Amino acid sequence: MKTQEEMPTVKSPWRRLRRWRSSWRGGSDADLSRALTGQVHAALEGAALAQAMVNKKVTPAEAREQIADVEHRGDEMRAELVERLSKTLVAPLDREDLFRLSRSIDDVLDTIRDFVREADLYQIENRKTYRPFVDAVVAAIESLEEAVESLWSKPQRVPMKSLDAKKAARAVNRAYQEEFAKIVGGELSPHALKHRELIKRLDWVGVRINDAADVLTDGALKRGY
Repeated sequence: MKTQEEMPTVKSPWRRLRRWRSSWRGGSDADLSRALTGQVHAALEGAALAQAMVNKKVTPAEAREQIADVEHRGDEMRAELVERLSKTLVAPLDREDLFRLSRSIDDVLDTIRDFVREADLYQIENRKTYRPFVDAVVAAIESLEEAVESLWSKPQRVPMKSLDAKKAARAVNRAYQEEFAKIVGGELSPHALKHRELIKRLDWVGVRINDAADVLTDGALKRGY
């Protein structure tokens, strides 16, 4: 009878499975991470373009033309994420939550696009009035980007990072309420009505960012991060 030293070494199939799963998941996670962070970056790029417009670095017409390219890049990243999700078994969030998060980020960029389009359509005046709104939007998306990136690096930080994004998004809403009060207290001229529509659109950007942060928080807590 062979001794323990003479017995052939048999590798545990579970150990091999864990190594395969870790290696496969690394490549899959990298694809998902690139697609989702690419979407957030496109939203941030759109916000930066709106910021350049209100700071008079580009005209509304130029911004409207450029936002189409930004939106196209965001759509490409979303399409890639959806494709990867259909082939992925393991992800930092449930597939449904990742899909919802991707859709919410897409809504952020779509609403920024609407603001830029309407700014050109309404021939935006006194652009500096919109700076506090757009600056707050940029800050909120930057916070959201940090939260999304944490999914793959330090997932336990996702809930707090998402909360930071929600706080930043609320700054957009506060700016809207203050400016809306001024409009209501003044003369409702055609200019005032256009101004009201534009700040309302920016307020909706803040709402969309808040929605994305909520989805991210819910998904992270569901996973026990």
